[in-house]
Amino acid sequence: MTEPIFPCPFDERMPLSTVGYYGIGGEARWIVHPRSVGELALVLDRCRQLGLPVIIAGKGSNMLFSDEEFPGVVIVLDAMNRMFQVSDELFFCEAGVENTDAAIVLQEAGRCGGEWLYRLPGTIGATVRMNGRCYGREISAVARSVVTVGLDGAVRWRRADEVFLGYKETRLMQSPEIVVGAMLEFAEHDEPEAIGKRMQEYGDDRDAKHQFDFPSCGSTFKNSYDAGRPSGQIFDALGFRGRREGGAQVSDHHANFIFNTGGAKAADVLNLCAAMRTEAREKLGATLELELQCAGLFQTALLDACGIASTPEPSRPGYGWTGLLPFPDACDDAFPRVLLQGEALDYFCRDAVFPAGIAVEVGQLIPLDEARKAPDRPFIRWTTRDESGVAFSLHPDAPVGAFVDRLWEHNVSELFIGQGGGSGQYLEFEVTPEGHWLAIRFDAPRQRTAGHEIPSEELWRSQATPFASEKGFGIELSYALLEPFIHDDTLRLQCAVSLGDGRYGLFPWWRGEGAPDFHQPERYCVVRLG
Repeated sequence: MTEPIFPCPFDERMPLSTVGYYGIGGEARWIVHPRSVGELALVLDRCRQLGLPVIIAGKGSNMLFSDEEFPGVVIVLDAMNRMFQVSDELFFCEAGVENTDAAIVLQEAGRCGGEWLYRLPGTIGATVRMNGRCYGREISAVARSVVTVGLDGAVRWRRADEVFLGYKETRLMQSPEIVVGAMLEFAEHDEPEAIGKRMQEYGDDRDAKHQFDFPSCGSTFKNSYDAGRPSGQIFDALGFRGRREGGAQVSDHHANFIFNTGGAKAADVLNLCAAMRTEAREKLGATLELELQCAGLFQTALLDACGIASTPEPSRPGYGWTGLLPFPDACDDAFPRVLLQGEALDYFCRDAVFPAGIAVEVGQLIPLDEARKAPDRPFIRWTTRDESGVAFSLHPDAPVGAFVDRLWEHNVSELFIGQGGGSGQYLEFEVTPEGHWLAIRFDAPRQRTAGHEIPSEELWRSQATPFASEKGFGIELSYALLEPFIHDDTLRLQCAVSLGDGRYGLFPWWRGEGAPDFHQPERYCVVRLG
């Protein structure tokens, strides 16, 4: 097998005990740390090409890795850890932002409602994925929207009501989509000192409950409202406090915590979980759901006893896989199909610089098979919407709908399309709300293709069709135009916005450094076409 070359930092043959809070886990073939949505999409595409199994982790605060060797890729989102203020009330968090760090940022900004995140183990991404909660608060109450990446590389900006289902439950828990960011809203204001006092009270309470005496994953089971009392009280009544299995022990102070007191194996933890769940059901009639997330190869009987679904491993009778991302055999066959969808974010992720509400979307209109039979039909539709209605105010002095050279000197939305295989060739399209547009082809960053030195509408006739209406503005592109850029049924896509006054936006976003530069095709997001 060809050795994978990942576009971001990675480690080879590392113990998973270095990833999870539990300090438990066998060796992983690769542990990869993408720093952006684009890098994550490239890693996923490489794993799909090579048929490698994949596990996703944040800080591993709620994960139990198997003791067995993992022959695939563990993608850890800890390097996607930026948080910035979009407006007075809105904060954008990448998935790898630690909950405690988010609470501190909110305190410094004087915003209330995030105090409970202080010293809550884990990251915003994982907290969103499982609708994490404590002290009567939950993340769904402040999440305005969630950004996900699918296994096909598609990036979607989902409304909160599309994600959250209720107590510690979201649609994402049963979906292969990966949380990469969230827009959080904190409407109330208070003095930082008062906020800090409440944060410290939560921290002191955690210490008083001995939550950090040993490594653990916090609450092992969800509470069941049907049971009439918290899971910890159920296990108390059953006498589980202090019970041991190898190096694993139920806390002496909270019977829903299982500690690694030293040298515990994953099997030790799951044996305790199985006993706790079985006794709760048989003696008290309470059916409890494991909150702990397991990942890797385990004994099937042990997973079954804990209520965890698994996929059998043919070479190891009695063992099964759980917690892996299932790469689909084919992409979603519903068309039009979203490839990119979200709000442009400040190029440098600065506080309160780029306006909220500029939404972009790139969609595939028809399947590849159909497009190949009718290559001149519209294949990709790119749309921009400005919810404020005032962001695009610098207009060119040209007729509505005109092809305008140097359009980037005005307010424009931009789409970059790179070759899926990473050849370095790419296309740039620009458009305004009035339908002014520009298109240029490049062989390398800022190196125009022969014949495109002077932009001309004639080069794009019948293959690129701009549009503008109250519902948005953009361009439709034919398959014939894009076919040279499609590699292994993938394209590289990047949306950008230039407001002409030093403010620049990106979707998907990346770590902007130096002068703003959208001409970086190696950073564009690889998206699989259907």
